[in-house]
Amino acid sequence: MKEFFKKYLFVFEWIGAAILIGVGIYVVLDSSILNVFVGLILLVFGLLRLIPLIKTTPDKVLKIMYACEIVINVGAGIFLVIEGGKENSNLNDWFGYMIGGVLMLRGFVHFFATSLRKEPNDYVKFFSHLGLFTVGCFIVARGGFSSDTLAYIILVLAILSALFIGFSGYKHYRNYRYELRAREESKKVVVQDEKQPEQIIEDPKPKKSKIITPEEEKKDEAILS
Repeated sequence: MKEFFKKYLFVFEWIGAAILIGVGIYVVLDSSILNVFVGLILLVFGLLRLIPLIKTTPDKVLKIMYACEIVINVGAGIFLVIEGGKENSNLNDWFGYMIGGVLMLRGFVHFFATSLRKEPNDYVKFFSHLGLFTVGCFIVARGGFSSDTLAYIILVLAILSALFIGFSGYKHYRNYRYELRAREESKKVVVQDEKQPEQIIEDPKPKKSKIITPEEEKKDEAILS
């Protein structure tokens, strides 16, 4: 089963890319599921980060901070899913405040960990978390945002993610085709080798040397004399 998924990974990647684009378009057309969609994103990011993050963090203070951040993310995700499932859900500005707060919290925890607790950092992490913190502050400062705005943001993110996953699927499919072609060429070489008759190399026959007896030698000497 593992070999099957590894061999045909490109199929699942392309299906996932198509689903992402479809979800992004659907969110723009019908923003009523936006709360549920964002809530599921927070749940997935929170739960999947929990165990690896806690196990690989030796600092006890950071473990507590990471755990608190994940609990807040999961709690916000559950709240959005429940509220989004209601018929007359009307979060309005609270929705924007929650998203802005989650982004600000992620940026704050990252800078606390890298500045005060000596967590490893690089340029990509620094600027990405700086952007998250800035966007979160902007959302909170302007009093949230409309669901339509977030719907278009999700559509853009869905398209970018789909392009990335689709390109990864393209590379896996290309490797699959090259491997298949190489396997077929190898089979052709084996078949050609089997059809060619084997050349049997025989040992050269030993030459018979003429044995001269003493009597014949005397006769030859008599003739010569």
